[in-house]
Amino acid sequence: MKKNKIIRLTLMILICLLIILVGFVGIYMKKANAYKNILPDYTFASDLKGATVYELEVDDSNETIYYDKEGKKVDSSTVTDENKDEYTSEEKPVNAKENLTKDNYKEVAKIMKQRLKFLKTDQYRLDLDEKTGKIVLTFEYAYPDDIKSILPMEGRLQLVDSNTEDTILDYTDFKSVEASYASTDDGYTAYLHLKLNDSGLQKINEIDKYKIVPASDGTNTEESTENTEDESTENKVNKLKIMFDEDEIAEVTYDDILLTGKTLRVATASNLTSDSTIQSKLNTNTVISKLATMGKLPVVYNITAEEYVQSNIASYIQYVAIAFIIVCTLVALYFIIKFKKEGFIVTLTFGAIISLFLIIIRYAKIEISINGFVGFAILILLNTVLVKNMLMCIKDKNRTFSENVKHAYLKSIDVFAISLIVFVVFSFSAMTSISTMGLLVFWGWLVILLGNLALTVPMLAIVKK
Repeated sequence: MKKNKIIRLTLMILICLLIILVGFVGIYMKKANAYKNILPDYTFASDLKGATVYELEVDDSNETIYYDKEGKKVDSSTVTDENKDEYTSEEKPVNAKENLTKDNYKEVAKIMKQRLKFLKTDQYRLDLDEKTGKIVLTFEYAYPDDIKSILPMEGRLQLVDSNTEDTILDYTDFKSVEASYASTDDGYTAYLHLKLNDSGLQKINEIDKYKIVPASDGTNTEESTENTEDESTENKVNKLKIMFDEDEIAEVTYDDILLTGKTLRVATASNLTSDSTIQSKLNTNTVISKLATMGKLPVVYNITAEEYVQSNIASYIQYVAIAFIIVCTLVALYFIIKFKKEGFIVTLTFGAIISLFLIIIRYAKIEISINGFVGFAILILLNTVLVKNMLMCIKDKNRTFSENVKHAYLKSIDVFAISLIVFVVFSFSAMTSISTMGLLVFWGWLVILLGNLALTVPMLAIVKK
């Protein structure tokens, strides 16, 4: 019987040592020519590892708009110092005052979150000031380089007549946009597919000089401009400009657009032969189609600040870690000196419980912040109170061992309740650093509760027998 007790106790000790080894050292396996720890890395919050911060503010500048003699708006790039007198000008704010509303600011934040998702960026924090519209984006991890250029884009897709500068289709005239490409005899052609709404379809149907394929019968009709006696007019090619914000994406003829049902296909580039050119055009069309589908920003923004915020506490982490080690060592010495064998057991199992906790927060990807160290302190206190009550209660010979353990848990119910309240209150906080602290306390609470039942209680039962 005594030999059986020694074997069981030795086995339990080896299990604890194995858990401690895995939790504090890791599991290393050979990959390629190096050994790598297969356990996930710890996730640190920005207050420990630093972060990149972007500040976006509402554009409060004015733009100069030029008109010709007929009162039509002209492209400002065509106005020079020499011909400036031929035009009239007007100063207008980039953002009309009536657009600067709380609802529009919220819509901007919503669209930017969609853009970040499209860019496969999910590790960030977006804070919106609903009064001023200011947006602060915090990236704690790596992020795509094109975030800086794509986020502030308006997302305004237009089809503009090259000769008259009239807007044929605006962003309000379609529901969504898709990108594609197809093989032709001369190479590949890149397309944008605009799914028109009723207003867009009406505008397209009012335009001549284009090919139309009705969805009902699928027949082709082709309308062309009547020939005139003026040869220069007859040879003039009427074109369309595809504009995205202020950039001209392509200039095409009316023959390069095709309406099928309510979908308008526009060829943005043709005769593409090299793989790099095809991919470049397709990537451009994909970005345009995604941003246009997400919607135009109701308010124009500028990135006004970009900075890397370095953690001030990072250099002191080693001292914090040393302090925790000292505290844990003092607690361990207290139990070993006061309770001898039982004290050694609870010290060993506490090391195993801490290791289990570290493994769990790695796999759960719970952020460790400065506030998280307060959570660690709560957990050390919780375990210390529980095992002390357990060691005191098992001395009572008037109750069975299981009754003493139950009594120890009941005596510790106050600290269990307090830690549970911390978890519930903090986990639902809007502040990430506070909510992650609540999650830390929850997982620690669970590991201490179950870990002591699975490790400490069986080992103490063996010793007491």
